[in-house]
Amino acid sequence: MIDVGVPVMEQVRESLSESGLILVLTDPSGVILKTEGDPATLESAEDVRLVNGANWDEMVCGTNAIGTALSLKEPVQIHAIEHFCAGFKPWSCSAVVVRDPAYGEILGVVDVSGLSDRFHRNWLALAMMTAGRIEAELAVRQMESRWRLAEAGLQSLSRAASSAVILFDRQGRLVKAEGLTGHSRASLGGCGDWSAGRRIEALDTDSGHGDTALPDWLRPEWVQPVMRGGQRLGTVLVLPDSLRREPARRFVNTRAATFTVGQTSTTLGPIIGRSAALRQALGKAKHLADLDVPVLLQGETGVGKEMFARAIHEGRQRTSGPFVALNCGGLPRDTLASELFGYVDGAFTGAKRSGMIGKIEAARGGTLFLDEIGEMPLELQPYLLRVLEGGELYPLGASQPRTVQFKLIAATNRDLRAEVVAGRFRQDLFYRVSVTTLRIPALRERKEDIAELVEHFNREVSLRHGVSVKRFEAEVIEALERYAWPGNVREMRHVVEGMVMLTNDDTVTAAALPEEITLAVAATGHEPGISAEAPAVRDLDAVERDAISTAIGRRHGNLTMVAKDLRISKSTLYLKIDKHGLNPTLRQARQHDR
Repeated sequence: MIDVGVPVMEQVRESLSESGLILVLTDPSGVILKTEGDPATLESAEDVRLVNGANWDEMVCGTNAIGTALSLKEPVQIHAIEHFCAGFKPWSCSAVVVRDPAYGEILGVVDVSGLSDRFHRNWLALAMMTAGRIEAELAVRQMESRWRLAEAGLQSLSRAASSAVILFDRQGRLVKAEGLTGHSRASLGGCGDWSAGRRIEALDTDSGHGDTALPDWLRPEWVQPVMRGGQRLGTVLVLPDSLRREPARRFVNTRAATFTVGQTSTTLGPIIGRSAALRQALGKAKHLADLDVPVLLQGETGVGKEMFARAIHEGRQRTSGPFVALNCGGLPRDTLASELFGYVDGAFTGAKRSGMIGKIEAARGGTLFLDEIGEMPLELQPYLLRVLEGGELYPLGASQPRTVQFKLIAATNRDLRAEVVAGRFRQDLFYRVSVTTLRIPALRERKEDIAELVEHFNREVSLRHGVSVKRFEAEVIEALERYAWPGNVREMRHVVEGMVMLTNDDTVTAAALPEEITLAVAATGHEPGISAEAPAVRDLDAVERDAISTAIGRRHGNLTMVAKDLRISKSTLYLKIDKHGLNPTLRQARQHDR
């Protein structure tokens, strides 16, 4: 939108001078990307936050042209007192949504605004004309991009000794599929829709969704980036010829943890690892999948609680309902209440005219996942308890209940029993959500999975950024296995991504390790690993201080050797010695060496 919309807006900049009008471009969420127009009006717009970065969604600002156009998905004019915000009542606004020319998705909004005393109905025509020009330019660029992708993709396909190839653009949308037989379609994990436009979020390299994990039916080795002049144009899936003949079960993601029940081998979600601790947790998760009772997932930050929740949902045999997730942390009480319970028309000032379905009702017949449930405000907890006990939901402002049935999976990294004692969590709700519990092991408790996780994230990064798959030296893997991972799998994913992206050749060496890992591992000495009974998070300053102090003693105060051991520069070492007050330690080490 920015690449295409901004040049179009700049073309009308002069014609808007002294017109009393401004032109506004937003993203699909109502966040302003660019404003152009009459300088005096732009200055007045700053007073009402009609500026870059401001959010004009209806849920944030009430009735306004931008937010209402997004809500109704059609052109609107909001005049003067029709605005919800008092400060914007002197204004009149006309807005039109901008749609993807190929697929019809809303990409943003074009808005024409000015003071009400200069209002003219032609403002809407100007907004529609500008939106049309943006869509036309988008269509031209899409055609050019598709042409380049097809040309580059054909070169890739001609080198592929496979009967089935599928080409995707940079947004992860299917452009062309060739060689798919009925059997190969059926073998792809129930993904029968292979028509043009079908989207795979994990292959979207444009919108930031490319860090989404690959679906479990899609093996990383099938994925090849389509490159031209160092730029990624899209992705091609090259399916093995054997896919036409092999039964579908052979192509379930083999990196997922596998269980044996009797003689039947089954898989529960794309969760990476084969350690005993992980297999035990996944075994219990599989058992809990078909029990119609709430599940409380317990574990440290970053262990993958939502992945376990999704795996439990997908493992249910008696439901085809949706998986609906809501994070209870960080949301204001009233916003969380609206998101969770929904509301009816007129429930409160600024409510959408048609009301809103809450997450509880959206999960009907499926699974509701409440992450960080320990952070739910105490005032809302009785209402959730009433839903869980009675199976009836009262949306905000409603006089009649709605029947709901769903499986609840809650998650927390807090000790809920301690929260109950402290008066921050209701005891009756605690008993209701913790009918069954599942503890997810921390990464330091499953060190034998680390090498496999590194390889998985290595391939993910290669796919997402179009770089080659790297080889990790054994020394690097050993260091990663000895690190405590306070951020668990989430931290590891970002660490691997950083090392891969910062490595220019094909091999990741110890020089690519982040400084905090190098220092923490150095502080452990030559122990083979970190005990599972070690604290979850050791103070990094203490770890750093111990590592430097140990190295100073070992090298008798030779700072050149100390810096080399710790893989940091000598200037950085001087700063850290001062920071941790280690100059007496340094003097003592040098005296002992004399």
